[in-house]
Amino acid sequence: MSRKFSTLRCGTKTWGWKHIKARHGWNTSMDKKISAAIWSGEPNGRGGFSTYTNSCPKIEKFRTIIGTPAGKNDLLTAYKVDQTRAAAAAKC
Repeated sequence: MSRKFSTLRCGTKTWGWKHIKARHGWNTSMDKKISAAIWSGEPNGRGGFSTYTNSCPKIEKFRTIIGTPAGKNDLLTAYKVDQTRAAAAAKC
């Protein structure tokens, strides 16, 4: 998977921009979080990249998943990770 090129397609209710807008909201902040996760985040094992807190244990803050029916480098979804659930699973 290449970080150099990921496409956000219009998509459907289950993937892409239409999915993200309907399920997770869309604004300038969402756009910036997606960009940060893809360009400087860490691979998350879900076919995308995530950003994490700078703490011990580090906690996932934001997740992208890449790979759609339209293309392997297309953005499937992106969303803020539930901090409470992530913190309960993390150990330092």
